[in-house]
Amino acid sequence: MEIVSAADVFNEARRLLEGKTADGTPCEKNLVKSEALLNEYLNNNVGHAMGLFVLGSLHLEKGNFGLAIQLLSQITQSHPKFGEVWSNLGMAYRGVNDFKRAIACCLRACQLVDHADMPCNLSGLHLNRNCPEEALKWADVALAMDPNHIKSRWHRAMALLEMRKWDVAWEDHESRLDGGANQNIATRNYHGPDGMTPWWDGKSSGTVAIHGEQGMGDEVMFASCLKDALATGAKIVLEPSPRLAGLFQRSFPDIAVHGTNETDGRDWVGEHGRPDFKFAIGSLPKFYRRKEADFPGTPYLIADPVKMAWWGGKLKELGGRPKVGLAWQGGVQSTRYEARSFHPVQFAPLLKHDVDWISLQYDQTARDNVAQVKQALGVDIVHWPKAVEAADPDSKKPSNLEELAALIASLDMVISVCQTSIHLAGALGVPCLCLTPSQPSWRYGAVESEAMPWYGSVRMLRQERDTVDWGPVIERAAQQLGEFLKSVEAVA
Repeated sequence: MEIVSAADVFNEARRLLEGKTADGTPCEKNLVKSEALLNEYLNNNVGHAMGLFVLGSLHLEKGNFGLAIQLLSQITQSHPKFGEVWSNLGMAYRGVNDFKRAIACCLRACQLVDHADMPCNLSGLHLNRNCPEEALKWADVALAMDPNHIKSRWHRAMALLEMRKWDVAWEDHESRLDGGANQNIATRNYHGPDGMTPWWDGKSSGTVAIHGEQGMGDEVMFASCLKDALATGAKIVLEPSPRLAGLFQRSFPDIAVHGTNETDGRDWVGEHGRPDFKFAIGSLPKFYRRKEADFPGTPYLIADPVKMAWWGGKLKELGGRPKVGLAWQGGVQSTRYEARSFHPVQFAPLLKHDVDWISLQYDQTARDNVAQVKQALGVDIVHWPKAVEAADPDSKKPSNLEELAALIASLDMVISVCQTSIHLAGALGVPCLCLTPSQPSWRYGAVESEAMPWYGSVRMLRQERDTVDWGPVIERAAQQLGEFLKSVEAVA
């Protein structure tokens, strides 16, 4: 029987958490096995600070923030100069949206540990919180310590984009391709064993494979640059999310569109040949959106006319009132769901207008939500699952966005929180009011402006700074909808 020392058990647990082999080579993480080994280790080393630290870090990784706080806080009491513990405790407090404690912990970590990770974490705490100047300051501190610190470059990019510093932000935005972003972007290679496909320089002729990335709203937003790329004379093969393929192919007929999650072009190389270059769609703005005047704000997506006619018929059956789409939830926990979601009963001041309300909400709870609005307010919000839900209610297969795009294109106006419906309405040129939190992501900007540069038809109505109150925002939306309806009546 092999005798394994306690140190070996601990070291193996830590490697499995970090995703490294004994010689430091990256490997797949195994949190389940890591936790089992840590429990075994702590059974024989009760209260061991380093064991508790790694276990707390594991629960931080798993999103068990409360448990991570309990474990890591215990260590700060007995080992107050253990800087890495303060840093991870700060990240755990961030997970429960206690930013005051998170910042205090990370400041303490900066005092104790001379490493770029510490100010980098502080920078991240200020992102998407309407504090881009602070985020930028701490990112610069980290980069002064380590100019090659990828995560800090990413944080600097996010801060600059929040500030709409287009001329200097996009270069750092490229750090997402090196692992800077929280969401991994899969490496593409269309040349197989013959070598890695080179990146496009935005000018060279030849065939360029442009792949999608991040969320579908991001792909729609960055697609505004595709016509600029076509103007270079390059032949483009576009790989968007499969759910966007049909919409993009109709909107960009001079581009070969293949919706795929493959990373080697196997779905289309036989048809088009191996591309000369590759490119990520989120990198296009570094060529074409360097200043505010570079954003045309004009519609660039085209909904399916047959589907528009069908949804137009469904809308007509409701009567002759104006048709307004509504969405009230966006994102998931990791993308700040709580900051951009509320129950549609809060729409009460808005729902007093004499219009037909159409649900654009794709969340699983939408059907219950509209029933609750009917019960509480006596107002109907029409919810058609076929148009909005991720799985087709008939076939049960994943749906594309063709139905949703056609429905939105048939509406008079969209009023929505920050989510995909905003991007579709803007790209289709449908008048849209975007209900924007006081601490939005960079796409909506920290700049106090109603304009969303990407889309000329979108106007942002922001929460008051440092509040989470949707009441005044909804009141303003009701007022602006009233003004819009009067203008429509005047034209008619």
